[in-house]
Amino acid sequence: MNTMNYAFLCSAPPPPNGLKAAVVGSGPAGLSAAGWLACAGYEVHVYDKLPKAGGLLVFGIPGFRIPARRIEDAAEKLAEEYGIRFHFCTKICTQDKVCESGDEFVQEMTSLSDLLHECAAVLICTGSWRPRRLNIPGEDLVGVYTSLEFLFPLRACKMTQSSTQAPLVAPPKVEGQRVAVIGAGLSAVDVVQSCLRLGAEEITLLYRKTVDEAPAGRMEIKLLRQRGVRWVEQTTPLRIVGENRAQRLVFTQGEEPREQELDVDLVVAAIGEVPTNPFPRELRLEDISKDGKGWLQMTKFDGVFVAGDVLTGPSKIGRAILSGLKAAESLDGWIKAHPLDSGGTRGDEEDKASQKEAGDV
Repeated sequence: MNTMNYAFLCSAPPPPNGLKAAVVGSGPAGLSAAGWLACAGYEVHVYDKLPKAGGLLVFGIPGFRIPARRIEDAAEKLAEEYGIRFHFCTKICTQDKVCESGDEFVQEMTSLSDLLHECAAVLICTGSWRPRRLNIPGEDLVGVYTSLEFLFPLRACKMTQSSTQAPLVAPPKVEGQRVAVIGAGLSAVDVVQSCLRLGAEEITLLYRKTVDEAPAGRMEIKLLRQRGVRWVEQTTPLRIVGENRAQRLVFTQGEEPREQELDVDLVVAAIGEVPTNPFPRELRLEDISKDGKGWLQMTKFDGVFVAGDVLTGPSKIGRAILSGLKAAESLDGWIKAHPLDSGGTRGDEEDKASQKEAGDV
């Protein structure tokens, strides 16, 4: 199996340029940006809250779709051949930390202001780790998951299992269970395929539109139906009912207002994720075109850039990689236009004011 190469712009590391750059997040955008910066001579430090590189490529997408070993080999290549330093189990965030999938592995926390003092620039590539909710009654019952809450433990327990240490996350019990999956994108398909592999007794896939409008594609749905998955389209989930845990999913179908019930043991809402901005109060990424001061993908803080799904929302892997490359190039251009003084800090008063504004971010 060929190793993925995120430092494809150079065949060997160039002479160091004497500057440090930080990349927050090691998904496809973060790894591609790290490779670009390494080829430009930077000392690159990559921070990730998880114990291994790859982000959702490794911890959210099942191995039968993308082999995790390819991502692991690519990160090792960056570290061993290009000197990129990975800081795993480290979260960069504000003091009012928001809990998300993957936080179980966090051992260190660092602020953005600390990174700005240590590095010439910072690139945030934290992806989309916050799931969309159904916002219906019963969503908090035991046995109800989002796709990420369901898939992440399945991947994490395999990626971090040890014979000497109890797992930090526990996968859901699927064998012999009746599972309802809501959604028709690739995440929903991944959940269903995982349930099939884990021996679910019965799987029902429900979608708000028709099979022709399924984001995963008609063929994916057809293949699942051939494996015994029940497909129910044009549905609107109303509530999840149960004593302490999920027992029934109540929904309507089509234009028919009559309520229908489905007996369930597990319900998985696979309706997508939203960008995980680690500094939502300080960095309004929706205003980035106005905040960047002419520099592509730069925030209102000088020297702080963003790339990948944290900026665009969930997207294709190739788009995230391209975003990381563009942000790294923009970061490099900004640094060259704002050189460091002899003391190793920026002499520009506007840059100093920007760092002061970051404060305890």
